[in-house]
Amino acid sequence: MHLRPTQAQWFETYVPSEQTVGATEALAKTGVVQLELDPGQAEPADGDRLHYFVSRFRDLAAAHADDLPSPGRHATSITGSPVRIANQALYQLTVWGARIDFLKEHIAQLRAERDELLLLAECLEGMQRAGIDYAGLFKQSRHLCKCLFTCPKDLEVPADLEDAVEQRIQGTKHDCLYIAGVPERHLIIERLIVNYGCEQVAMPAWLSDDHVEREQRLQEHLSQTTQEIARLDAELASLRLDPKVAEARANVETLGWYLEHATANITERRLSHITGWTTAEDTQRLQQVLHDAKIKAIVRFPNPPQRSVAPVALLDTWWSRPFQPLLAMWGTPGREEVDPTGLLAVVVPLLFGYMFPDVGHGLVLAGFAALYSRRQPRARFLIPCGLAAAGFGLLFGEVFGFHGLLPALWMHPMDDPVQVLVVPLLFGVGLMLVGLVFAGFEAGWHGGLRHWLLVDGAVLLLYASALAGIFLPEAFWLSGLAIVQYLGGSMLLARRGEKLDSLSTALGELLLSAFELTMNTLSFLRVGAFALGHAALSYAVLTLAGAVENPIAWGVVVVLGNIFAMALEGLLVFVQTTRLVLFEFFVRFLQAEGRLFRPVAQQTPGSDI
Repeated sequence: MHLRPTQAQWFETYVPSEQTVGATEALAKTGVVQLELDPGQAEPADGDRLHYFVSRFRDLAAAHADDLPSPGRHATSITGSPVRIANQALYQLTVWGARIDFLKEHIAQLRAERDELLLLAECLEGMQRAGIDYAGLFKQSRHLCKCLFTCPKDLEVPADLEDAVEQRIQGTKHDCLYIAGVPERHLIIERLIVNYGCEQVAMPAWLSDDHVEREQRLQEHLSQTTQEIARLDAELASLRLDPKVAEARANVETLGWYLEHATANITERRLSHITGWTTAEDTQRLQQVLHDAKIKAIVRFPNPPQRSVAPVALLDTWWSRPFQPLLAMWGTPGREEVDPTGLLAVVVPLLFGYMFPDVGHGLVLAGFAALYSRRQPRARFLIPCGLAAAGFGLLFGEVFGFHGLLPALWMHPMDDPVQVLVVPLLFGVGLMLVGLVFAGFEAGWHGGLRHWLLVDGAVLLLYASALAGIFLPEAFWLSGLAIVQYLGGSMLLARRGEKLDSLSTALGELLLSAFELTMNTLSFLRVGAFALGHAALSYAVLTLAGAVENPIAWGVVVVLGNIFAMALEGLLVFVQTTRLVLFEFFVRFLQAEGRLFRPVAQQTPGSDI
């Protein structure tokens, strides 16, 4: 359960004119859409800039067509400025494309290095089998050029090159030719590479003259290169499935459709412009609903029109819904206010049931509300109130005004009237403290927490410490601290030159707040008073019936007396419960500056559109 109401988000969609009714019905079925005419021109899309970013994106996407993730089959929703979304999509694709290009080039380079190492390993293995001294062949020389080539197996070397080949080493897949000569004989190298498909094998500086160490180092480099290739291949595969790039591609495709169709068709009345508010948590939901209804449309979530007030959705569950009309009497909380609907589902039945404690009366009231609510749904709040009255009737041992038919699980009200009065008073204190704390939450939400801590927080501390001091006198020193905090905070918040003058005003406001809190708290004594009044009225009805000797007349008096008690007390208790909630609780924190979100009603069979 959230303390704050849910603020609706502005949306707009363009649908083919002939599908307007179907689109409206599909959106209504979601239960999270409130249709509203655009009071002004919604956020316009800059066509030229949008076309520029979409074109740039498409060009870059074409260059990476083989690697680009698929946009998927799901329609996308456009949240915010289309130009900003297109620009952001282009940026994402640019960064992604640069990384893709780097990885592909780096992987190609590493694979070439791995292939050279494999060729080198094959030649070195052949030299080892043939007993050729590696250190002797490649001993450093100032005048000779020493090269190693891998050539196709059983290559016939031309006669004019035979004198340049010093060694022919048989490998498993290639023949390795060792050439030593003066550097000027570079034409031999060119002919071997170009005409006969040979490749020169690089001789790394880290190769050792020792065979075992040479093999170990070679395998280490091969292993490292292979692992790096595998890591980069995995990253490349991941980038080819990047969901953010796929979403960017889908968004640009949607914006491209908007450029090609919507901007021209709207002026020609071939598309309808549907606007309103939605409380959908997933912005993709509305687009998907239209997509499932086979309506080709785009849904945007731009900034709301100027001077428009976003509606808010209150807690709407089966157990809180019956108490929404009670909150509506006061108003709708704004986005930065507390939604007390969930708390009302607990507070109202407790107050009502305590003032109307009777098992029989409560069950009759709950049954009547269950039947009548079919015609008047607003009467459903009486069901939990009636059940609460029945519950307190069990605690007080009252059934249709009779004492003794059921044992009292707690006490009889007339036996201990002081306790009956004190319990709702303590409940009222707790409710008042909750209201003051809610005011602190709201101050934090709208940026006024400093003011609340300096002034209103001091009122909360004064109220709590004064009540605690009745049972624990040591707490009264906190009351003095709260007064100092209130006066000091008022001076800090006052403008220069008015700080001393603000003391008298602050003191007056503090006295007024203390007086109001005292009166509001004492108002909860009426809850216990009505409980005692119910017991007294029941006693009066039974006393009047006891004065009648005829059994039938006795029954008539009892029935009529209970009907009178239920009608009179039910009305009075409802009024008092409403008054306590509105003027003792809501006044502490609820400004009711919001506008209620009203989703468009779904079409039912047989109804008119």
